[in-house]
Amino acid sequence: MRITNNLLLKFAKDTVNQRKRSEPDLHAAYLMGSLLEDDPLLGGTTDIDLVLVHKYLAPAKRETAALTPEVSLDIYHKVQNEYDQLREFRQDAWMGYPLTNNHILLFDTDHWLEYAQSCVTADFHRTDNVLARVTAFLTRARDGWWDLNEITPNNHLAWLNQYLDTLAMGANAIAGLIGPPLTTRRFMPTLKQRLETLGVPEVWAGFFGLLGCTNIQDESFEEWIAAFEVDLTDLAETSTPPVHLSAPRQAYYLQGIQALANSSDPLFMVWPLLRTWLDIHLALPEPSSRIETWDSFLAALGLSDTIREQKAEALDAYLDNLEVLIESWAQTYGV
Repeated sequence: MRITNNLLLKFAKDTVNQRKRSEPDLHAAYLMGSLLEDDPLLGGTTDIDLVLVHKYLAPAKRETAALTPEVSLDIYHKVQNEYDQLREFRQDAWMGYPLTNNHILLFDTDHWLEYAQSCVTADFHRTDNVLARVTAFLTRARDGWWDLNEITPNNHLAWLNQYLDTLAMGANAIAGLIGPPLTTRRFMPTLKQRLETLGVPEVWAGFFGLLGCTNIQDESFEEWIAAFEVDLTDLAETSTPPVHLSAPRQAYYLQGIQALANSSDPLFMVWPLLRTWLDIHLALPEPSSRIETWDSFLAALGLSDTIREQKAEALDAYLDNLEVLIESWAQTYGV
């Protein structure tokens, strides 16, 4: 089957029509994510990100479902009263950005969603609102850095999880000056592109080093990805995985990571592999059967538990640099 944007849009519309029949309190539905881009496929796979807004009660926060081996649904359920303070979404990157796209509407009751869009879009890109959004990311990054010091030495997975979250918040702070939050699969290529546009290559160098890509050897990629696949399959078969790691999304992650590893910039695969593989380890009920390969991956990245203090110090300096750059941006635009 040839996967095109038109086919994906048909899948989305068919899903909404089916949910209108099975969920009578459905109030609105709209698209997010890669389907709104020119090329949503990575490694021949993609997902369809849907937001279903209910009048009174959401059946779940999030669910996934397979449409084809290459395409999955990723559905977020919201309740109408979550949209009561629409103007606040102008300073909320996660909720605000999707509503600024003119091509998202799939279902709308009494033009409610159109009204919501108009409220959020007005002044969304005004400099004070941009600054509020990136400052929120930066504050979370700095809070995350402080929290690193509270994690016990014998819980390295928790430390690494906090470290990556902090690094992601910092990256989103600077990237958020000119775009929406970064997504897991395309995190690194999108970040690099935005930093080049902003003219701050030193931020990319800092992120690249903190992630541990400087000395990594690409000949290990195949072994790491193979071990990742085993752990991803084990998680789906031996427990109830987190929604974002459910069986319908296995190809989405695996083939996306493989595509990046085989691209002209193979190190772009490091973020989605590390972030997703860590999530698997955090969710597995028993230690992984491929723990030695996981440990070798962390060692290659310089993210073993023996150098946590050095990484935290470097992260502190990196966040300081981001604060200076964002303050300079604000002064330039008179905020």
